[in-house]
Amino acid sequence: MTKPFGASLFLLAGIAVLGLFAGAARTSTAPGKVLRFRAPIEALAIDGTRVAYDLGISYADRNGKIANRTNKVLVWNLRTNGTTKVSGRHTAGADDSSTGARLADLAIAGPRVAWMFNVGGNTEGDDYVFASSVTKPKERQVATAQRLGDNCAGRSDTGCAGRWLGGVVGSGNLIALNRWTTDAQGSITGGGLYVLNGTQMKPIASGASTVEAASADGGRVAVLRADGTVGVYSSTGTSLLTVTPTPRAREIALSGRTLVVLEFGGKLAVYDSHTGTLRKTFTLHGDQKQLQALAVHGNVAVYSKPVRFKTQAVSVGAIHAINLSTGKDRTVGKLSGEITLAEINSAGLVYASNGYGAFRAGNGTLVFVPFARVAAAVR
Repeated sequence: MTKPFGASLFLLAGIAVLGLFAGAARTSTAPGKVLRFRAPIEALAIDGTRVAYDLGISYADRNGKIANRTNKVLVWNLRTNGTTKVSGRHTAGADDSSTGARLADLAIAGPRVAWMFNVGGNTEGDDYVFASSVTKPKERQVATAQRLGDNCAGRSDTGCAGRWLGGVVGSGNLIALNRWTTDAQGSITGGGLYVLNGTQMKPIASGASTVEAASADGGRVAVLRADGTVGVYSSTGTSLLTVTPTPRAREIALSGRTLVVLEFGGKLAVYDSHTGTLRKTFTLHGDQKQLQALAVHGNVAVYSKPVRFKTQAVSVGAIHAINLSTGKDRTVGKLSGEITLAEINSAGLVYASNGYGAFRAGNGTLVFVPFARVAAAVR
């Protein structure tokens, strides 16, 4: 699965645009900066003014040319506009469709980055977690896990029993992740929540209820459980809160005293993350089955939805912001293709899509919008 990394490939031909993005996307909130690639963006995370993203192996263009032949994890510094590659040769082959490989989790906390990728096949699935510093990049293996079954090509295969890694989240000086086991029916039979110290996983809490970490903020970790309930843990493993949304949770995000839950049914529930009190409930725009990319900072949450379909695929996607006090909901960006990834913090909003069309579906676009602009749109 490992492929050599060619230094010449690092300067992708598709990284051509970095700057203001005025009218092409027809957004109501003008982006501050945009990166374009001739390769798909597979994962995204933000902390402070650093944006981590995974750039996958690109599709062949009309002439059969592949612009990016190796997977890589990079960090974009919003202050300097500089980009640093933090991954190495092991991650280089982590987006190979012939083996079912895919980078699934990515987290950044200060100068530290961690990521997890899965390699699957007909009878075996393997997870790998790596970490690196941004200031002194060097890919270091943290852990591996293996499971066996009839079909182990994906992360959702219930017939693939054994050990798993995932739930890699980060914020501030905290990176957390999970290790767990499943039986042949896909039920979690044991698990644990860990914090990452260098390349060492330190256990802080145990049990199936600690799986799977989905968001981190202020030294706390929010966990979305298989039954749709939500738990919040401290960085030392203390259980701080349990919330049971009705309907159950699909996605969650944590920021300060705010815990937002995207429920099955399309409603957004806003909880006090210290007391568990339900503050507000909003019905979001669009088909509830298509809503995704939930993130929150302060009093502003964001989510994405399709805007236009062609040939049963999303040809245009929109990113929405919603004021969690008033419910004011506005479109703050649009991109070609489905917007599957979004993160927001005090610096701003980052979101990504991978285009639409036979030769553009694998072309990633990464957009940054300063937080002040997003907040002003829903004020």
